[in-house]
Amino acid sequence: MSQATLKPGTIHREALRIAGEKVHRDRTIEVAYPYTGEVIATVPKATLDDVRNA
Repeated sequence: MSQATLKPGTIHREALRIAGEKVHRDRTIEVAYPYTGEVIATVPKATLDDVRNA
C-alpha cells in the first residue's frame, strides 16, 4: 500500500472502504494534527447502513 504525502495547508479528504469500494458521505469527521490542532484531513461519518454493509 502506498502512503500519500500530505502537503502543508491542504486538507486530505478520505473515503470509507466498504466491500472494496470507496464510499463518500456528506457528513464528515475532522482529523487534527495533535501537536498544532490544525485540521489535516476529513473522513466520512459512516451511517448505520454503512456499518451493516461492512
